Amino acid sequence: MSKNTIIFFLIGAIIILGGVLVFSNIQNNSSNATQNNSGPQPRILVSEQEWDFGKVVQGEKPTHTFIIKNGGEGDLVIERIKESCECIKASISTTLIRPGESAELEVSYDTTDYVGKDEKHLHIYSNDPQAPDARIELYVETEAFQIPNITPNL
Repeated sequence: MSKNTIIFFLIGAIIILGGVLVFSNIQNNSSNATQNNSGPQPRILVSEQEWDFGKVVQGEKPTHTFIIKNGGEGDLVIERIKESCECIKASISTTLIRPGESAELEVSYDTTDYVGKDEKHLHIYSNDPQAPDARIELYVETEAFQIPNITPNL
């Protein structure tokens, strides 16, 4: 055999061995991920997936309370709540929700800088493996504040 043929076969063997090792590592990681999700799991349930605050006058701050329930068998941990705008404020009563228990999520919408129809949303990030990012859509229609025109009768 020539020197080039031996080098060609060695490089081929190294590539094949590397591929086997990579594939084996991927298989081990996926089986570890499955094992980590065994046991009691939480399940996030949100009272409404969307909420319409209706028609309000500019500057009002309508509020709604959502119920976040744990419908699973493991503890539900609310890791973070992210509002899509600074005009949305959200506050949750507790970040640890035991199985069968609930928490209140109070959401307010500051309409000071808005006129017309508007749509925003918020994300609830949790340890629910089936729904780690629960999203709530928020709607409002803001009417401009108008000062009444009062003219005296002469």
